[in-house]
Amino acid sequence: MSITIRPTKHLVRVYELLVRTYGEPKNEPDYDPLGGLVGTILSQHTSDINSDRAYKQLVTTFPTWEKVRDAPTDKIVEAIKCGGLANIKSVRIQDVLCTLTEQQQEQGETNTLAEFLYNELARRTIEEAWRYLRELPGVGPKTAACVLMFNLDRPAFPIDTHVHRVSKRLGLIGTRVSADQAHNIFDEIVPPEWVYPLHVNLIQHGRQICHAQRPKCNQCALFSECAYVGSVIPQETVVPG
Repeated sequence: MSITIRPTKHLVRVYELLVRTYGEPKNEPDYDPLGGLVGTILSQHTSDINSDRAYKQLVTTFPTWEKVRDAPTDKIVEAIKCGGLANIKSVRIQDVLCTLTEQQQEQGETNTLAEFLYNELARRTIEEAWRYLRELPGVGPKTAACVLMFNLDRPAFPIDTHVHRVSKRLGLIGTRVSADQAHNIFDEIVPPEWVYPLHVNLIQHGRQICHAQRPKCNQCALFSECAYVGSVIPQETVVPG
């Protein structure tokens, strides 16, 4: 993750148009990365409503992460079943909690798991924290970036399906750039103070206008900056992957 950030002229225009259209959202981090990590795992392949319900049911049933770790897996499945894929997500959550416990014991720490993870991330640089999270079981680049950005207000840029699709159509990244590659590209070109609003606004644009099927190009505020409709030339706007 680069320290010197130089956005392209194209990205500057895209950012300004997005802010003009959707506003400039402000992050409100809770500084609870472990809660955010579990919540992000629960959010995979389901709606926000269902994942929120699953999270609330989980923390209501088990008031500490240590109790979640030690509970029979079928009890975790029962608590989060409204979020979908409960058999898979329950194992992933407990694997993460067990791994953190092993690390905590190796270091002789006696804090809660939530405090332990917070301290581990706080003492690392953004890139180190991102890589540390990725070493936990089942944690990919998007999940790691989500925890850092949403819960700790650190400028790591998550690439979800909306961000990936819209970025390719706008010509910010090449059409063959994978989501994993896009993480590195955005870290090089997005100023830290832009990370949260750009991420949120790209998702908003993907949900409202730039749909995967039948995008509403005739209603798009970014029509003039879009490679998909031919307004810009991708060879001139993409950042090499």
